Amino acid sequence: MTCQLPIQFAPYQPEPKTAAAATKTPKDHPLRAIAPPSALPEPPLHPDHEEIDREVISYLVKTWEWPSERTKKGFVSWNLSEVVLFMFPTGEKHRVKLACELLLLGFLMDDNFDSHTFEHNTFVVSRLQSFLSSPSTFTPQTTIDRMHSDLFSRFLEIPCSHSILETYLSMLLCHCDDSRGKTSTMGSYLAFREVDVGMPICSELMYWADPCLLGLGREQREGVLRPLERIANYHVSILNDVFSFEREWKAAQEQEEGAALVNGVAVLAGEVGLGVGAARVLCLALVRGWEKEFLEMVAGLDLDDNGKDAELMRRAVKGIERRMSGAEAFSWRTRRYL
Repeated sequence: MTCQLPIQFAPYQPEPKTAAAATKTPKDHPLRAIAPPSALPEPPLHPDHEEIDREVISYLVKTWEWPSERTKKGFVSWNLSEVVLFMFPTGEKHRVKLACELLLLGFLMDDNFDSHTFEHNTFVVSRLQSFLSSPSTFTPQTTIDRMHSDLFSRFLEIPCSHSILETYLSMLLCHCDDSRGKTSTMGSYLAFREVDVGMPICSELMYWADPCLLGLGREQREGVLRPLERIANYHVSILNDVFSFEREWKAAQEQEEGAALVNGVAVLAGEVGLGVGAARVLCLALVRGWEKEFLEMVAGLDLDDNGKDAELMRRAVKGIERRMSGAEAFSWRTRRYL
């Protein structure tokens, strides 16, 4: 079926795939010609990134129901674990591995939902919610049920994990919303996309994966860090939209209603009457503007104290920064959006 796209923007025609395009590598990514340099430093990968990646990918390859061998090979080639391993380089190894498995399962669910209706997606999520409500009485019926109940059980063995799984399910619920893809202003879009693209779960996982950060008080997280979190979430959401536009546009044209076009490039183009190329340039300018604002806000914080609280705050601020720089490092390196 062909989805109707409620966001109206100038007619868009993607560049045809050629033999040369198929051999492109992240180093010659076409967006490099229009992307201003980032103000943020390059993030490191987690020191155990190779082992974590190998174990998580091996498990998912063996367990997920792949629609085709080509789909499976594509998933492996995208190096999706890097987005987690760039974001949480200081996290405790076991927790980062669980976080990696959860977010990569989220990627698989995202693509799976694109090919189904809102009604079907809602039923799938309701099943997972029933497990979280009563794990002892849940009987898995599908591969999705089994994979999630197994992973959720391993999370729940660790204190302070329940809210992470609730936040993950909230992200999945965005794929069940029949207003999905109908937002027409950038402000309302950012509020929706923040959850849809998984920023709250990334925030929860940052504090959970690094046990040191669990010592931060509510006042510090809600007061000082929340404005930085908001900027980072907007940054990653729009950055992802810039890189993923072609993939999402194609899915919205060819797949079920779950693949509605949810993309800030399209929203901006429709709101101000621009073509996709110009809207992309403006979105990249927004991303760089948020980086500048983030660094200015950090410079205004009193983090020079040698006390424990100041050290925790510096660690948390760096973690939020790496959410942005890690997402960008991954976006340049993955073949998912090429």
